[in-house]
Amino acid sequence: MARGASSHFSLKRAEYDRYYPTVLGVLQNSGFLVLDADRDENRAFLQGLPRSGVGSGVEIEIRRRRPKGLDVHVLVVPHEDLPQEKGQFLMRRGVFGTLQSDPASERTLADILPGLRRDDMERPLDPHFRRTPTNIPEWIFFNLKGGTVTWFLGTVIGLTGAAYLLFWAPEGPYRRNDPLMVGLLLVLAPWWSGIWGRSASRGLAAAFVTVWLPTTFYVVSALGWAFPGLSRPPGISLIEVLLGALRGPAGIAVSVILGVLSGIVGAIAGVIGGRIFPLQMKQSAESI
Repeated sequence: MARGASSHFSLKRAEYDRYYPTVLGVLQNSGFLVLDADRDENRAFLQGLPRSGVGSGVEIEIRRRRPKGLDVHVLVVPHEDLPQEKGQFLMRRGVFGTLQSDPASERTLADILPGLRRDDMERPLDPHFRRTPTNIPEWIFFNLKGGTVTWFLGTVIGLTGAAYLLFWAPEGPYRRNDPLMVGLLLVLAPWWSGIWGRSASRGLAAAFVTVWLPTTFYVVSALGWAFPGLSRPPGISLIEVLLGALRGPAGIAVSVILGVLSGIVGAIAGVIGGRIFPLQMKQSAESI
């Protein structure tokens, strides 16, 4: 059973081609001789032995992430445990799950990690060249990096559209067009809300609220529980069919069912929105 120490971290803004030479420099400056390397366009393995001939050896895996970023695995073991054959790496044998703690390897890992997880991979932007004035809150500019404001605004607009469709839109032939009404309520409105969530979980939540909230008031009106003067005769056949299947107070579950169905649409839209405008997640202890 292998002895040693390991670490895994992500570099959110690092570039693969620029980080590879950085790893080579860290190994050489830490007293390692790069004995073996295997690199392609998206993945690289490096193996280093101590120049002194005693102590711990190291293996590093660099994996490209899309659209920008890296996953880095570091494995430190007694140098005699490293494979002697060219092109062979312990990482490819899955030793992480059975690794036993080795104090010497842990000390070596602690020495080289600061160089590998350097926090200057992206130069700070000069305030004179900021796109937005520093005295104006970034949420006014829709905060495309964090995505919270666009998520909120997209949900509000989608929710307003769904409510208008159910309550305020004037009567006309389109209200008797069942495929059109279902498409507007369960596809277009949640799609709009979900795509601005820019992730599957946010898209699901936005789409669920977009459809569930106005539909709840609609179902309450259809069940005859609305306040006088606020009710509107139900006219969407899909809701009427569901209310026919769930009679009485159980009909309130109709809005939840429609919210879940629209949440699926919103989750798909959120994934697509995240591809178009990727979220820049907050800095964590495991990333720079």
